[in-house]
Amino acid sequence: MLVSVRFISRMWLFCALSSVSAIVSAAVTVLPSTHALSLVIKEVAGETFVPLLPANVSPHDFSLKPSHIRRLQKAELVVWLGPELEPYLAKVMLHIPKHKQFIINRGRSALKYGEHPWTSPEYLLQGLQQLSQHLNKPWSSKTWVQQMNNLHEELFFHRRSLQEKNQGYLVYHDGIGGFEAYFGLTHLASFTNADDQPPGAKQLAMIEQLANEQKVACILIDHEVRPKLVNAVLKPSIKRVAIDILAANSTSIIGYITQLQQAILSCGKV
Repeated sequence: MLVSVRFISRMWLFCALSSVSAIVSAAVTVLPSTHALSLVIKEVAGETFVPLLPANVSPHDFSLKPSHIRRLQKAELVVWLGPELEPYLAKVMLHIPKHKQFIINRGRSALKYGEHPWTSPEYLLQGLQQLSQHLNKPWSSKTWVQQMNNLHEELFFHRRSLQEKNQGYLVYHDGIGGFEAYFGLTHLASFTNADDQPPGAKQLAMIEQLANEQKVACILIDHEVRPKLVNAVLKPSIKRVAIDILAANSTSIIGYITQLQQAILSCGKV
């Protein structure tokens, strides 16, 4: 009789543990559309989810394959940027139930195709707070805000140093507007306003003039850069600083913003 009681007790414990394991393994499968959004989710949920797009691919010009559609349909929650920024997803997401999708900063105004709002700490902070509520995961903004304040202070002194030298920086294309607006930065000029538009002759002439007047400390170049074009306009003495707009090489969202900040801090330094 004692053996039977022990056996039943062990079986009950085994079943209980199995149930807990099943609950854990049944955690919500989240599918972020981009690598940047996977970093946002990681900040809140503490887990890494493989994004729909490869890390080095822009969400503006991506074409879905049947395998991508299947992933979207199987996911319990799709986190994306919305139809304005990711038009390639718009039609498919119309057939995904509303409760199975989450748009970062839904309803935020002034977001247009070609923008990179994930470079904005303000945009990211709002998205982090919204996602925390949606996933019912506690997340404190204290560390985030403190870190952004530290970055802001460092950029303030560097910006003033460049101004004293009557210098500034160029960007290859207008891709970090959100970052610049948050930190009070303004680039001298850009080769192109959008990553899918070629530079105009007047724009190139204006950039060359700025360089000849020694007003250019560096140029921030991204994955869309055309090196031959840049080299034809700017002398080798003008520093080329690589930036990772898509966060392809970042492992955390704070690290991503810090890398952008460090790129600008290196501008004008030997």
